[in-house]
Amino acid sequence: MADEVSNKLLSGLNRIGLAMRSAAWGDATESGLTPTQSQILAFIAARSAQNPRSGDAADALGITPQTASVAIAALVAKGLVAKVPDSSDRRASSLKLTRQGEVAARVAAQWPDFLIAAMQELDEAERALFLRILIKVIRRLQIDGQIVPQRLCVTCVHFQPDAHPHNPAGRHHCRFVDAPLGEADLRLDCGDHRAATPDAVNAAWASFLRTGTR
Repeated sequence: MADEVSNKLLSGLNRIGLAMRSAAWGDATESGLTPTQSQILAFIAARSAQNPRSGDAADALGITPQTASVAIAALVAKGLVAKVPDSSDRRASSLKLTRQGEVAARVAAQWPDFLIAAMQELDEAERALFLRILIKVIRRLQIDGQIVPQRLCVTCVHFQPDAHPHNPAGRHHCRFVDAPLGEADLRLDCGDHRAATPDAVNAAWASFLRTGTR
């Protein structure tokens, strides 16, 4: 059972979610795209290097395959998305943005001005802490099967938590770019992510949690 503070936090998140949905439908009226179509455009843009398929979009957005298929068919009809043979499986099709789709995806990926302004109310340290909190919540939802696995730094084979304990600005390390990572540098969806083994993830996660108690 959630305590009083948890209920307040959840209520606040719900209000933010309502504001975002309202903004999404307002943008849909202007762009001629539904919120789902806009989300799929942004998803394809973010995962272009991975040759995303319709099923990948459905999983990432938490929608049914049928809903994704209908939205993608509409985007293809609008000339924003093209289906091309998948390089790894010629029987399957990957999703690719057209030039017009790339422009629409950039617009779709932009956050509403009111959210950007709200984030500016937080100072740098607060934003880094907020990111850490989101990572913990997302990780818990992922473990519980409530959301599809996210490409988090903390679940990546390249991530070394607390590798530089005496460097507050870059306490962790990314082996892929061979550079220190500060809390604010951690990603929620990294294109270079390679999933670590469950044991490695658990060990890295435990170390990551300990860094927040110092």
